[in-house]
Amino acid sequence: MAGRWAATALLLPLLAGCASLGAPQAARTPPLALAPAALRCEAAVQQRITVELPGRPAQQLEALLEVDAEAVRLAFFVVGQGVGSMVWDGWQWHKELSRHWPAQLTPEQILSDLQLAFWPARAVQRAVQPPWSVEASATGRRLLRDGREQVRVQFVGSTAVEIIYPEGAFTLRVESPGGSRLCAPAQEPS
Repeated sequence: MAGRWAATALLLPLLAGCASLGAPQAARTPPLALAPAALRCEAAVQQRITVELPGRPAQQLEALLEVDAEAVRLAFFVVGQGVGSMVWDGWQWHKELSRHWPAQLTPEQILSDLQLAFWPARAVQRAVQPPWSVEASATGRRLLRDGREQVRVQFVGSTAVEIIYPEGAFTLRVESPGGSRLCAPAQEPS
C-alpha cells in the first residue's frame, strides 16, 4: 500500500508540472466540450497515458474511458490506486478527485485533448471558431490558431495516439490495446 501512495505522490507532482508547463498553452487553446453523442458510437477502453516532459523520466497512469450517448466517464489510476474520476454529460461536470490531484490539471483540458484526438474530425472542426481551425488527415490532426500549430495529434501505429503541445513542451501518449481509434472508421464520419 505504501508503494502505491509513493508512486501516486511521485506521479501527481509530475502531472502538476506538466499542467503548469502547459497552462499558458492550454489557456490559449479553445476548450472543446462536445456532447458525448457527437462521438457517434459507444466505447469502453482501458488506456495507458504516458506523460513526457523534457529532461524528466516519462511517467505513466492508467485510465478507463467510457463513452455513450449520455456521458463521457473517465477514471484514473496510478499503480492500481484511484486518483480521480470525471463524468461529462454534455452540460455539466461531476468530478471526484483525490486530494493529491494537481489543481492545474483540469478535467476540461483532459476532455478537450481526448475529443481533439478521438471525436469525429467534422464535429471537432464545427466546434472551433476563427481564428481557430482544425486540419485532419489519416495520420492525425492539428489545432491551429491563425494558421500556427498549437496542438498536434499523431496516430502512432494502430494502438497509440500522441498529443503534442509544441510550445507547451510536453507530450501525452495514449495507448489503447484495442486500437488508436474509439470508433471503427466506417462509423466515424470525417
